[in-house]
Amino acid sequence: MNKAKIFEKLYSYLYTVGTYDKAKIASFVGKTIDAAAYKEITGDEYVETIQTAN
Repeated sequence: MNKAKIFEKLYSYLYTVGTYDKAKIASFVGKTIDAAAYKEITGDEYVETIQTAN
């Protein structure tokens, strides 16, 4: 099992038990998981958010 799969399983567990929400899982996309893993965990498509400076 590679590191990405380990993180996916960990985040999936933490999401299932309510420790992490969708926003927290989304914060890991591009760092330790990819968009496909996000969909696998949450059931939703990953949509990248763009932050603007105010």
